[in-house]
Amino acid sequence: MKPRDRAHAVRRAPPSWWSSRLAPAAKGLGVLAVVLLVLGLGVSAFIQRSPYFWVSTIDIRLAQGQRWLVDPRIGYRLPSPLHLWQADLAGLAAAIRREHPQLETVVVHRQLPNRLVAEVALREPIGQLRGRRFYLVAADGMVLTPGSPAAWEGLPVLLLGSRTAAYQPGQSCAIPELRHAAAVLREVQRSKALGAHRVSAVRMAPAPPEATSDLITLVLDNGLELRTTAGDLAPRLARLGELLRTKGPEMAQAQYVDLRFDDLVVGLKDGAS
Repeated sequence: MKPRDRAHAVRRAPPSWWSSRLAPAAKGLGVLAVVLLVLGLGVSAFIQRSPYFWVSTIDIRLAQGQRWLVDPRIGYRLPSPLHLWQADLAGLAAAIRREHPQLETVVVHRQLPNRLVAEVALREPIGQLRGRRFYLVAADGMVLTPGSPAAWEGLPVLLLGSRTAAYQPGQSCAIPELRHAAAVLREVQRSKALGAHRVSAVRMAPAPPEATSDLITLVLDNGLELRTTAGDLAPRLARLGELLRTKGPEMAQAQYVDLRFDDLVVGLKDGAS
């Protein structure tokens, strides 16, 4: 083939697969990427600037089966508005716990399009301390609420510590005897030995020299006193439950039941026979 014919053949060679297929596709993808980038930046700018994504309150959702004992708020107002996607969820949960010591767990999460929600569970009060006022307290001694001038219904009054003491919510009451009283109350609640009755008050007396633990007296809503000490009460509470079920009329004359012995000791009211 002559050189002139060879050059003409090269110029007329069919286009390669890259130039005919991939090059236009790559160019199209590049254009698409630029368009998506511009759109993404635009959407991001809109989200950052739009007041629609700024929140000023956190909705509080209480765990199923629980109810507010005090402060039945349904929202937590933030010190200043926050952007939904810039909110420090763990920090917000910690702030809510600090402000509300009655909350045991707090988990904050985002809920589209523009809400912050805190799923919370309450610390269960074991009773109410009787100081200058009445203070709800957890089993570990954490004071849950400010003082109330009147007692809450349905919770035992814990006659422990000083009657002139003032306690701060979120702090420990620092009453060593509370641990023993709380253990006894939990045992009584688990046993269901009291039936329809409930504990209305708890008091403690120092142990005599021959005893190993303090005397704990539970006063029921019908005035009956249960005298016991901390320890394994399950067998004796079972016998107490049977006694209350089968000897109801006779127990109406009882002043106290002493649970410190395997054979329960029943003391009658003055003048009863």
